[in-house]
Amino acid sequence: MGSHNFKHVITDEADLRTVLGIPSQMAADKVIDHIDQHCAALIAKSPFLIIASADADGNMDVSPKGDPAGFVKVLDAKTLVIPDRKGNKRGDTFTNILKNPRVALIFLTPGYQETLRVSGTAKIVRDSDLLQSFAHHGTLPLFATVVNVEKALFHCAKCIIRSGLWEHTGVEGVPSLGTVLVDHAELDQTPEEVQRSLDESLVNNLY
Repeated sequence: MGSHNFKHVITDEADLRTVLGIPSQMAADKVIDHIDQHCAALIAKSPFLIIASADADGNMDVSPKGDPAGFVKVLDAKTLVIPDRKGNKRGDTFTNILKNPRVALIFLTPGYQETLRVSGTAKIVRDSDLLQSFAHHGTLPLFATVVNVEKALFHCAKCIIRSGLWEHTGVEGVPSLGTVLVDHAELDQTPEEVQRSLDESLVNNLY
């Protein structure tokens, strides 16, 4: 735990609302309990989402998922399916879902300023016909995450506009993942060796 001693910490909603204020009726009422045609239209164009999950003790995790636009299937107004592609085999989201099925998603779509937030419960599925529908370059996902939708809402564009997210191109000063892994995992390899292996995996083990 950090050693900073903050002087004013908000600890209840009354204090929060004194500073933050009350949402407009439109903001309060914009949450729906299903995937309608507008949500489905964005999901069909989105190549990237972030999924949040937690274990039985409430320890949180967020994980990015990406594939060609429209990779998440809308089976019906209450059901989304997310394929799982090759990764580092940690399975943090999966192990959390086994202990606590509640998840939250946020969809991002390059060039579109609003984001879509979805939450509900999830299960891990291996039905062969479902996995076959996600075949890409002849490779099937090992699993699919099926989300039962409870809430969906479009999030306003202000955070995307303030960040200039779709305008950024430079990453000067950010270390390579090889450098990060050598330090974080205390590897007995050089950053160049680790990065070379990572780069090869990106070419040969993407699907």
